Amino acid sequence: MLESVSLNSIVQRANGSIVYRYDPSPDVVYINATNRCTNHCTFCVKQFTPGLSGYVLHLKKEPATEELWKELQKEIRPTDKQVVWCGFGEPSIRLDLILDLTRRIKEKYSFVKVRLDTDGQAQLRYKSRDVAKELKEAGVDTISISLNAENKEKYDALCNPSYPDAYDGILKFAKDCKKYFIVRMSVVGGTDVDVAKCKKIADEIDCEFVVRG
Repeated sequence: MLESVSLNSIVQRANGSIVYRYDPSPDVVYINATNRCTNHCTFCVKQFTPGLSGYVLHLKKEPATEELWKELQKEIRPTDKQVVWCGFGEPSIRLDLILDLTRRIKEKYSFVKVRLDTDGQAQLRYKSRDVAKELKEAGVDTISISLNAENKEKYDALCNPSYPDAYDGILKFAKDCKKYFIVRMSVVGGTDVDVAKCKKIADEIDCEFVVRG
């Protein structure tokens, strides 16, 4: 039995963890569903480390829906307060996975809130869909959007987005989400951004604001 558990742990570390915890937030479960991202941020943690809190988060392959659901059910505890879509890539690239598993989470674990941490570009990816509304209907409770800069020029320099209109898309998505959610906008501390101006942008959209470590 011990050998089986040890082997499973080795395999999980080799392939990357699809469900993980972050030391400062012990009552939160994080879902790591993809490495893919349409940004290439200069400050992104995955450029400097393969993981966090002892978990390898760089995935060798993306998990299938049922694989992820199985691992999530093993991890969630009755004391948990939140499940967060946040890993080494942009979760909304797998929008349908988010919608499917969020519905399951809310049905089976009604005591947890579900949060999406995102680059805010989902509506640019899915132009024919009402992404904010779909997320709300699936059961997402809150959205955290990485604003990262006070204007398009600085955002492009820091985040190297694939979409030329990414920054405007982020602001529009934040406004769309405010119809349904508590929305938090954030920037990374220690970067060359004007934090006061970023906070003003968040305030104007009536969003919470935080500086990430």
